[in-house]
Amino acid sequence: MKKSLLVTSSIMTLATSFSPSAIAALANNAVLQFNAYKPCASHHDLSCYNFSSYFGMDTNGSGEVTDNEKTRIYMNNGLILGSTQPASGSHSGAPNDSEIVSIDEAWQFFGNTGMHFTYSPSNVISASGNTAAIDFSGWRVSWNGVPSIPMGTGAWNGNDDGVATITCGIDCGDGDTYTLDYSATVPAGDQTGFGSVRYTLHLEGTISSVPVPAAAWLFGSGLISLAGFARRKKYEFST
Repeated sequence: MKKSLLVTSSIMTLATSFSPSAIAALANNAVLQFNAYKPCASHHDLSCYNFSSYFGMDTNGSGEVTDNEKTRIYMNNGLILGSTQPASGSHSGAPNDSEIVSIDEAWQFFGNTGMHFTYSPSNVISASGNTAAIDFSGWRVSWNGVPSIPMGTGAWNGNDDGVATITCGIDCGDGDTYTLDYSATVPAGDQTGFGSVRYTLHLEGTISSVPVPAAAWLFGSGLISLAGFARRKKYEFST
């Protein structure tokens, strides 16, 4: 009887480890979907820069990114945590649909086309409650024909180099809202002409979680069935 109880307890413990509640709220393979803008107080307010998601460059050297230094970005695939997302095809002039994009749609900055991409996976470093830290050491920009501008160092907003912070509305689970903030500095002497200029990224949107793999569900359901079998055997022997 004791053995039966021990087996049943062990099986249920293993099964619980595959239940949805045992999975971290924010994990690799979750998709950070982001919005381009949020409504201004007035459609006639030409000074409104109420962007939800943008990158900014401190081009005037003031030490901060002002509203008129922000460039609104639109989502393509969004940011897929735990994955590498390449992009290419930046060029002079405005976007013309020749670009190969991934995270965001091609944007125009100082009259020329660029896009964001990752050189290495954006892995979840830590996640607890409604906050998380993401590895952004592989964050890159391609702009005006320059294929890869490293943007993984030179943090200036209080974070560690190559680390983005996420704050969620509740628990960073599927469908929850989030904001992501990140900062870096363009490498000194970069061929773009923006060497040593401060950069910031701000994303707002919702989290879309990838479903638990079918194999995990099958394994979990198998364990639960085995637990039921153990209970039946216990009843047979007790009678």
